[in-house]
Formats: sequence, C-alpha cells, structure tokens
Amino acid sequence: MKFSFALVVLVTTGFLTGCASHSAKTIAGLDNNDPTFNSSECESARANAWVHDTTQKNKLWVGPSFIWLAGPVALVPVFVANVGLNTADKLQANDIAAQCGGKPQSQAQMSADIALDASLSLLAGTIVPATIPKLTPP
Repeated sequence: MKFSFALVVLVTTGFLTGCASHSAKTIAGLDNNDPTFNSSECESARANAWVHDTTQKNKLWVGPSFIWLAGPVALVPVFVANVGLNTADKLQANDIAAQCGGKPQSQAQMSADIALDASLSLLAGTIVPATIPKLTPP
C-alpha cells in the first residue's frame, strides 16, 4: 500500500512540475514566419536549448533521489542547484526571446519565475522521498 501511494505521488509530482524547459517553451512560442527567426543570431541562441531540456528531465529524478539517499542534509545543496539550473534556463530562454523576435521578460519577472520553480522543485524533492518507505534491517 505504501509503495503504491509513493508511486502515485511520484507520478503526480512529475506531471505537476512538467518536463519542458523554459528555453523549449520559449522556442515553441516563437513565430517561425518572423524574419528574425531564421537569422544567425536566433539560430545561435536556439542551438543549445536541448541542454536545458535534458537537465530539466534529469533534475526531476536526481534531486529527490539525492535527498532520499542523503537525508535532510541534502535539502540546501539540492535547492541551490535547482536555483542555479533554473537561472541558467531562464537566462537562455530570455536570450532566445530577445534574438528571435519574442518578448523577453523583465528581471523582476525572471526572478519571480526562478523562485517559484526552485520552490516547486524543493517541494517535490521533499515530498517524494518522504512518501517512499525506507527499508529497515531485519
């Protein structure tokens, strides 16, 4: 029973946090008919967006696993890592929007989004390991 509850929480958390990076969402929201979309600056800005997608997908599992294995002492390092990764992704997304004819966000909007994303990641990282039953030695 506890294992099925943990599985439901893990899957639900995955759906709530999403898997697409901000860079990928920004690229998806661009107008490909805009002349700046095919410019060399835009292509250069979009070139490494896949890194943030891969990081976002891996972050979903690595953070909770690390907290589960290391315990509560890992909360701060996981939180700081999430803030750093979210910041890099938001900066890349903002650069893509600026170079490709989109609307870049202000510093205040970016800061609020980064704080919200980091908080959700931390919440997911603490709830999921707390619901997984620990094995006790016989």
